Amino acid sequence: MRCLPPVFTLVLLVPAARADEVTDLRDRVLKAQAPDPADIKKFRNFTMKAKGVSKLAPEPLPGTFEMAATYPGHMRLTWEFGKEGAKSSVTLCGTDDRGWKKGSNFPLADMTVEEVNDFRADAYAIWVSTLITLEDRDNRLSAAGKSKVASTPVVGLKVARRPWPDVTLWFEEKSGLLRKMTYQSREAGALLSKEMSFDGHKEVSGLEVPTKYTMRVNGRDVYLWTDIEYAFPARIDPAVFAKPK
Repeated sequence: MRCLPPVFTLVLLVPAARADEVTDLRDRVLKAQAPDPADIKKFRNFTMKAKGVSKLAPEPLPGTFEMAATYPGHMRLTWEFGKEGAKSSVTLCGTDDRGWKKGSNFPLADMTVEEVNDFRADAYAIWVSTLITLEDRDNRLSAAGKSKVASTPVVGLKVARRPWPDVTLWFEEKSGLLRKMTYQSREAGALLSKEMSFDGHKEVSGLEVPTKYTMRVNGRDVYLWTDIEYAFPARIDPAVFAKPK
């Protein structure tokens, strides 16, 4: 039997070693967020309420954000901004391959095909940030190197899955907790770079979840949520996602 030269043996071993490192990282971050592996499934049904600031306008405005989600295809997002007497709101809701929208400045309407696709890309990224998708067989995971969030060392994990955008998750090296997510998606035909930074993790229903996060679009802060609450009901009423009549 012919023996491979040492250099070729090393080449063959490197991909396996890297795959093992990626798997180890995945398992470590899942353990950091959910010490009991069964708890990660709680994200199949969850709600989130947040208070903070919007920086979309020339002057920062107080705001709230609410999310209701049932994995994998139902998600409703509502933003409300402004001071008493001058508040505005927007609701976007996706149900599989359909969606609807309503707001203070526009009437209730079905989303266009393009709007549904844009919404689903962002919804997918949100699901990835919960880590519930990390063990899906359709995902391709790869190492994304090391970086820092502020002064905190982080290690990256890239999640690729067609037809969705590539998402890179950055985890604190020491704790294994999620500190940042980056990806690209479209809005009104424009491809935008998006970044979410996470902080203030605490235990809720057996899960370590962030209580603060900042949303950046093309390098600009747009939302700063500083007071976040989660709930994990066994079921979310389908009426929550239904288009109002």
